Amino acid sequence: MIDKKYVNIALIVVFFVSLFISLNSVIFETNFQLDQAIARVGEKEISRQKFEEIIKVLDDQSKSELTLEKKNLIRERLIDEELLIQRAIELDLVRNDSLVKGNVIQTMFQYIINSNDLAEPSEVELREYFSKEKNYFSSGKRFKLKNYTFRNLRDAETARNSLNQGNLESFLKLVETENSVDLPNVFLTPQKIRDYLGPKVLKELPSLEKGGFSNIFEINQVPSIVICIDVLLDNNPKFEEIIDQIKNKFIRDREDSLVKEYIENLRNFYEIEKYSF
Repeated sequence: MIDKKYVNIALIVVFFVSLFISLNSVIFETNFQLDQAIARVGEKEISRQKFEEIIKVLDDQSKSELTLEKKNLIRERLIDEELLIQRAIELDLVRNDSLVKGNVIQTMFQYIINSNDLAEPSEVELREYFSKEKNYFSSGKRFKLKNYTFRNLRDAETARNSLNQGNLESFLKLVETENSVDLPNVFLTPQKIRDYLGPKVLKELPSLEKGGFSNIFEINQVPSIVICIDVLLDNNPKFEEIIDQIKNKFIRDREDSLVKEYIENLRNFYEIEKYSF
């Protein structure tokens, strides 16, 4: 029969060996973590790699090696940054401050785009895209117009006769400004002109040329005449003429698709509950 004394000694030895192994593993793990960090703020460690990258950049810019004092100053600045970041999170500035929120969202957009290793679009891809989006890169006839309104139909007819006779001064004397609809002094598409002056003006546009004027038409029952200041003719550029513009639009559309896909995946990953307005 084994002596009880020896059993107790064996148990004590096993206990101290186990304790030594446990403490050694904790110490090793702690040292390993310390090797990976330059400081700790709360529960967040500041990466030694990040610190060394900053030191390397500054070393490359400096003729002499950075002193211990300067390295310590850099570490203090990193600690300050981490303190401010943690406080900003506590204050929920990402949601409460519109500027911070906007910057974070824009940074996320850039992160999504940069996370995808996108190849430069080939000429074949750009030609296919150009063919599909040809209407975007083309522009129809555009007009720069001046709109004039009149108190009644009789004044409008008299004013148009003055234009036919080349008498602009008599024309302007009959113009009524109280109900006039002013157009911006830029070239406008027919659709934009319609938005300003209503649908009746559209049938006047096809016959308008630079220096010409329209028939009388009504805007909300107010007689009007437009004078054409200038015209831009249809523009249908060739692929080779606008290849850089095509490429930029292709890349923008591709990036927009990536962001939309990423957000859709987030919607599927997170639980979303909508409430009544």
